[in-house]
Amino acid sequence: METLQGILLLLTFVGLVVYCFKGGNLLFGFLTISVLWCIIGMVPIKEVVEDVFQKSVENYGATIAVIVFGSWFGKVIVDTGIASSIIKKTVELAGNKALLTTILITLVCTLIFTSAFGVGSVMAIGMIVLPILFSMGLEKRIALAVYMMSVAAGMYLNIAYVSQFDVFFGANYGPSYVKFAIIATLVHVAVILCFILFHFLFKGKKRFAWAAKVPSSQNQVPGYAFIVPFIPILLVALLGWGPIPSFTVGIFAGILLTGNMKSYKRLIDVMQKTLHDGVSDSGLLIGMLYGVNIFQAAANKIAPLLGGLIGNIIPSSPFVLVIAFAILAPLGLFRGPLMIFGSGAAVVAILQAVGTFPNTFLFGLFLIPPVAIVANTCPTQSWGMWGLSYAKIEPKTYIKTGIVWSWIICAINLFIAYFMISGL
Repeated sequence: METLQGILLLLTFVGLVVYCFKGGNLLFGFLTISVLWCIIGMVPIKEVVEDVFQKSVENYGATIAVIVFGSWFGKVIVDTGIASSIIKKTVELAGNKALLTTILITLVCTLIFTSAFGVGSVMAIGMIVLPILFSMGLEKRIALAVYMMSVAAGMYLNIAYVSQFDVFFGANYGPSYVKFAIIATLVHVAVILCFILFHFLFKGKKRFAWAAKVPSSQNQVPGYAFIVPFIPILLVALLGWGPIPSFTVGIFAGILLTGNMKSYKRLIDVMQKTLHDGVSDSGLLIGMLYGVNIFQAAANKIAPLLGGLIGNIIPSSPFVLVIAFAILAPLGLFRGPLMIFGSGAAVVAILQAVGTFPNTFLFGLFLIPPVAIVANTCPTQSWGMWGLSYAKIEPKTYIKTGIVWSWIICAINLFIAYFMISGL
């Protein structure tokens, strides 16, 4: 009986993978497979109602709060003009040198997205950055790849992003993780710079010293406000503050330093608008994460069945598993089995059911592909879909432009994670 149950569980897992590959709605997929796994595993209805659907969502409240405050903070950075002012100053410093401008924009966007969060922030800043890159004669596919890679590079240190992994592996954003994240970010940026140099020096057409179009001078902010994007991460890393008070200080510092606190009415207007837009940006993400939470709770209930069936098939060596992930990294595309916010959630459930690997190791293993592969290159990423529409580029062209470089980033950072945060 248990063998039959295990086979049915694996078949439904394959069905989830196929569903995700075809672009199915993730919330619906996770809810459906959660119910199916509870039925197949004969989980008592009381446990399904109380543990799988109720407690799993309740227990995720703290992480949702971090996501909301992170999205709110991201909207403050964009709406107050801090992000556009930083980019404008960067372009002015580079003058009409296309290569230098592209490199500086890469570095600035990476720094901004160590704190800014949400698809709305990516889109708003992208509508500033991409026209600048286009105006310098970059092919649109190269410009889009440079921007999206820069956004992804900031994710390793982004508190709101990393907190999403708590549902799978528990809290991980501590001092040891920050050290790894800094190195992973540097690796990511180094590969982006190689990508830029390759296309400028070897692949690109002859370029002239065209003047880049800079953002409008309206809504410019004083130079001392440029510190705002980095306030939350500094408070967390240096003072050990929690994410929510850190984001709160960043939010009010952003409003204050940009002159939006001169009147009570203006303060309230900015607070309400940025909070409303931030929550709107993260609403679908929160729904999907609730679905993941429910699915994880269901997977825990049937873990013994999966562990008994495939425990002897999965490699017992963590290093072998890291090599496998490095080789198969492109399977993170299209919500595949290496994308944890897709069918990879089921792979995590299976690996946890086997019980061979600690959560700290699995955290490092599954953190890297969503950043290095998906956020970099995948058309199914929300901001990736926006970028393709904005730049009018075919998905296959987008993938071909960045996949090799993303693969290199993923492989290097997987091995760095293995040695720095695996907990082995």
